[in-house]
Amino acid sequence: MIEPILSGASLGLVLAFLVGPVFFMLLNTSLKKGFVPAAYLAVGVMLSDAVYILIAYFSSTAIGLVQHNTAWFGIAGGSLLIGFGVVNFFKKPVIAAEALELPDDSKTKLIDTAKGFMMNMLNPFVLLFWLGVAGSLASKVHYTDSHTVIFFSSALATVLITDLLKAFLASRLKKLIKPSFLLWLNRLSGLGLIVYGVNMIFHFF
Repeated sequence: MIEPILSGASLGLVLAFLVGPVFFMLLNTSLKKGFVPAAYLAVGVMLSDAVYILIAYFSSTAIGLVQHNTAWFGIAGGSLLIGFGVVNFFKKPVIAAEALELPDDSKTKLIDTAKGFMMNMLNPFVLLFWLGVAGSLASKVHYTDSHTVIFFSSALATVLITDLLKAFLASRLKKLIKPSFLLWLNRLSGLGLIVYGVNMIFHFF
């Protein structure tokens, strides 16, 4: 059971370095309203990831060809992750002034959670990403349902913990939001996704 825990946690750490709208909203919420509202927003992001994981996992396991073409599904999933990594590696960060000045229109913790949930759900790349991961896991014949649950739980827990850490350190992170810093952050996360995808494909050769 250790392997899926470590594998899921490593994927979660890679995701922690991704810079996007959720990252800026998390910092903005923490700076304007404090840690607790930002924490609820982070929970909303995690819940949306969980929904997409369920969609990705059941859609991949529902395909009967998976059992007979495990290697192809693993290679396809790993290739998709590599593709995301390459795009993220070469993507130039664009910092808009409004990125850190989002309107403070939430009045309750439930709305903060809903904002995080919807912002992440409306990003189509999130679903594509989890489809790639689910496709790779479905092709691992030694992975039982318990292994899969542990893997995704570990990944989600890591993402939530790192998001909470970002919210807690928001004032310090804001000082680092410069094009050069975000560029290297993109490259680091992109390289991590590439290595993760290559590792998945490597297991089938």
